[in-house]
Amino acid sequence: MDTALRESLKTLRLSGMLETLDARLAQAHGGELGHLDFLQVLCQDEITRRETVAFQRRLNKARFEQQATLEEFDFAASPKLPAAQIRDLAALRWLHAGQSVILFGPVVINGSVSAGR
Repeated sequence: MDTALRESLKTLRLSGMLETLDARLAQAHGGELGHLDFLQVLCQDEITRRETVAFQRRLNKARFEQQATLEEFDFAASPKLPAAQIRDLAALRWLHAGQSVILFGPVVINGSVSAGR
């Protein structure tokens, strides 16, 4: 049965499920997951894998010169930036609350302030 299931997942191109199948089966055998929970978690594993692949594809297609994340940003180099507020905005609580955010300030191009474009 296990081999047939793995082959079915391969045929259906459900590699997200295939990659986590052993761990999810162990959870199910251990009583942590019921039948519906097992199926839901496997489906979520596949959704997560597809979202990750799609995100990576979009990043590659964007051809950014370099990739940077908020976690890597050096707020010490820009002491005027309100680090706590920016991190709070990144948590997206404002979005879930149905609020809007407007960011404004001078336009910076290649390290110098521009009058705007």
